[in-house]
Amino acid sequence: MRFILISLISFPLLAADNSIEVDTKGSNSSIYIDQIGSGNTARVWCGLSNGTYATHSCSSATIDIDQNGTGNLAKAYSQYTNHAGNEYTIVQTGDDNIGYIDADEDDNELTISQIGDNMEGEIFMSGDDNVYTVSQSGTGDHYAKFYAFGDDSTWTATQSGTGNHNAYIKSCNNCNNNDATITQSGSGAKDGDIEFKNNPADNSTVNLTQSGDGAHVGNIRVEQGDYTVNATQTGVSAKAYTVILDCTASCNKTVTVNQFD
Repeated sequence: MRFILISLISFPLLAADNSIEVDTKGSNSSIYIDQIGSGNTARVWCGLSNGTYATHSCSSATIDIDQNGTGNLAKAYSQYTNHAGNEYTIVQTGDDNIGYIDADEDDNELTISQIGDNMEGEIFMSGDDNVYTVSQSGTGDHYAKFYAFGDDSTWTATQSGTGNHNAYIKSCNNCNNNDATITQSGSGAKDGDIEFKNNPADNSTVNLTQSGDGAHVGNIRVEQGDYTVNATQTGVSAKAYTVILDCTASCNKTVTVNQFD
């Protein structure tokens, strides 16, 4: 079954309390939701039956949520096993944004992009050919969190603008190519954490770059495998970093740390 929900547009005067919830399971799903208005909420369940985990299926899903103004909350699930070509995109512009993608296995590509105000974007993952991206810019507190468990992962968190910046990339078991990048710029305190535990990946790169006004704090921990670690902090305020290299087996690690005024 191919399920398509294309472009629900709501304007403040007509539908201030917008809310959409989609429950689908099946094969060739494509879901598109577009809201312009006030109290936006969009929620998509993909491999579910009436909100339970009873039937796991989603197949070649593409989920796209775009919300413009005020009370935004967008969640895109794809609950547990029996998945295929997943691709998720959440774009929110303005006000009380939260993101949140849950995801599962197969050819995942996950993107959360938020511009403005009280942003929060969380991505949880399970496996296969993952690519993750969270981009946050503008005024407001920036918060991004990734969790992952396996396969060819790439993480990118970019935060810029005014407000506190917090980004966490944590935990990966049996990931193959762990290229993780956190870039934080602009004014406000910055906290970047990257942690890879129990992970024998080779030829992986970890980049943490912080610049602008506000205190800079960076924490990096990697275990096993071959890693190149780069940490750069630039600005006029306090800078602190911690790099922990914990080899429980044979491993090679190269670490470069730069701090500039």
